[in-house]
Amino acid sequence: MPKVSVIIPTYNRAEYLKQAIASALGQTFEDFELLIVDDCSSDNTSRIIENCTDTRIRYIRNNENKGISAVRNIGINNSRGEYIAFLDDDDEWFSDKLEKQVSMLEPSSPKLGAIYTGVVSVNMANNKVVKLRIPQYRGNILKKMLLQNFIPTPSIVLKKACFEKVGLFDERVPYGEDHDMWIRVAEKFEFDYVEDLLVKHRVHENSISSNISAVIMGLERLIAKHQRLFVNYKRAYSNNQFKLGAAYCYDGNIKLGRGAFIKAIKLNPLDLRLYYNLAISMLGAEGYKKLKETKKNYFTIESQNQYNN
Repeated sequence: MPKVSVIIPTYNRAEYLKQAIASALGQTFEDFELLIVDDCSSDNTSRIIENCTDTRIRYIRNNENKGISAVRNIGINNSRGEYIAFLDDDDEWFSDKLEKQVSMLEPSSPKLGAIYTGVVSVNMANNKVVKLRIPQYRGNILKKMLLQNFIPTPSIVLKKACFEKVGLFDERVPYGEDHDMWIRVAEKFEFDYVEDLLVKHRVHENSISSNISAVIMGLERLIAKHQRLFVNYKRAYSNNQFKLGAAYCYDGNIKLGRGAFIKAIKLNPLDLRLYYNLAISMLGAEGYKKLKETKKNYFTIESQNQYNN
């Protein structure tokens, strides 16, 4: 049996899939299977995979589009490895990623559930670096994870025992399904990291994060699902209400946005950005979006220090 099961969910991204597959097959650690789960693509995805002759590849095609959580679950249910790794169909791994993570997992205690890595995000249009995600938190990361999801899915390798303990991805969550999963895993297991930047993540307009309706439903589901945890950590509860308020405003629902900002302020009255967002929401949806866009930085180094305290 393979030591690692690498799962690539894919849907209509044949132009990037070939590079993702190549980055997986090019790993210095070779004891893995590669499960490519095709969520009923209508492009030439199947042709790309037919041209791959590596015997470690297993191809599963859905007869209908099921969504990212269901696709990842299909991969997990069909996996044979002791460890599970995820690679998105438009991302790439550096060649020593699996080797470094497996070397940390192999001698670890049963308390350790997952290893994540640093990530470099690049603009799909011009291939310029726009963000570096540098890991910092290890051990019991539950409080930090409630505050913010700082683990991109392609950066993580988990023991399969994690899913046996906490269950599969929640298929009712249309956005932030990974955040929900890491919270659940962090309740039961510890995390560690490799500080190196070992994942190349592409940022593009067609990502699900550009679907505000999905973002809103995902945040609403996340907050409701983990209410028992959030009530004991008001800063995290406030931060997620803030994100929900911003999503409402971007979606044009200023009334709900203001309500979420006010709730966030009551939970964490010392957070000045909440008052700022409440104030600019008075400008209406277009005014809110315009001011928010002007404050975005093109390039950021995202150290997790920003989530401290």
